[in-house]
Amino acid sequence: MTHSQSTRQRLIDAAIDLFGEQGFKGTTTRELAEAANANIGSIAYYFGNKHGLYLASTHYIADALRQRLGLPSDNTTSTEVPTDAHHARQILQKRLKQMVRIVTEDQECRRWMLLIVREQVQPSEAFDILYDRAFGYIQQGISALIARITGLPQKSHHVIVETHTLVGQVLFLLVGREVLLRRLGLTHFNDDALANIDAIITGHINQLGAANT
Repeated sequence: MTHSQSTRQRLIDAAIDLFGEQGFKGTTTRELAEAANANIGSIAYYFGNKHGLYLASTHYIADALRQRLGLPSDNTTSTEVPTDAHHARQILQKRLKQMVRIVTEDQECRRWMLLIVREQVQPSEAFDILYDRAFGYIQQGISALIARITGLPQKSHHVIVETHTLVGQVLFLLVGREVLLRRLGLTHFNDDALANIDAIITGHINQLGAANT
């Protein structure tokens, strides 16, 4: 990594932390520069202004999520959906298990949470980036699998809500992490806890399309 890349990345890392903790309006360029150990002028140099840095930080989160899930870097290519429901169910189980590992074990992912939650509560231009680059794309892929399993149209409200519910179960492991760990009497998600989570989510997946069989 070059010095230029290092400075740019430090600013993005600082932005994710400070914007998540304090919000866009509550964070100053001086605070961002100090947290990144960078010259205050580097924000204008790399991003134009504070708003540009804010958008770049959400771009980084979206692209990092795609990378962790093994998704293509753009929306023009998608994984082919299998023609049979059984294979689609297997792929869906694998995809959600992968997501569980990301939200429970990935330390960087935990750092993104506050900024993502802020954009959910008060969507801005940055939410469009998160949705178009990551969340919407990920959910469309899962909806395609659920549609194959249930035999329902991918754009039907039922499939969309099923998708949101399944993904929401996984994401709440991140949002509600400390509550669940305290109730389990754990300090981190161990192998037994992860096995239980996988089994429960698999059970929910196995219920998909049950009424149609």
